[in-house]
Amino acid sequence: MLLTGAQSEGWDGMKCTTGVVVLGLSACGYPLTQLVIRRWGVRGAVVVECVCAGLAVRDASMVASGVPDRLRAVPAALLRMELAVGVVASLAGLRLLARGQPADQVASARTSAADDVWRAAVAALFALHTIRFAIYLRPDQGRRATLAAPRKDPDVLLPQDREACQADPIY
Repeated sequence: MLLTGAQSEGWDGMKCTTGVVVLGLSACGYPLTQLVIRRWGVRGAVVVECVCAGLAVRDASMVASGVPDRLRAVPAALLRMELAVGVVASLAGLRLLARGQPADQVASARTSAADDVWRAAVAALFALHTIRFAIYLRPDQGRRATLAAPRKDPDVLLPQDREACQADPIY
C-alpha cells in the first residue's frame, strides 16, 4: 500500500493513538483481571487464565523465532522475563481453577499462598508487558541498531558502474 504525505501523517497519528489506547489497557490489565474475577467468578477466572496463557504462548513464539536476538539487551531481557512470569501465572491459575471452587469462593477475600503467587504473577505479567509495550512505542528504542550498507562513491568506480550509480537516486 502506497501512502501519500497526508495519508502517511494520518496513518502515524492513528498508529500512535491506537498504541496509547493499548498501552493504557495494558497498564490497567491487573485491576481489570481482578474486576472480571469478582464480577463473573469462575468464568472470569477462566477468562483471566486464557489471557495469561495467550501472553505466555505469544512470548514463547517470539523467543522461539529469535526475536530477542534482534532486540536491545533490556527489551530482550524483559521479553524473557515476561515469558517466565506468564508461564508461572498460567500454571498457578490452572491450579486454582482445577480446585473447582464456586464463584463466590473465588472472589472471596480469603486467599491462600497459591492465590497470592497467582495474583503477584498476573500483576508482574501485566507490568512487564506494559513496560515492553511502552518501549516499543518509542521509535528506535526496542530494536538493535543495524549498520547501514555502505554507499558507493561514484568517484572511485569503473566508468560503467559510475553510470549505474548516477542513475540510481539513492547515490
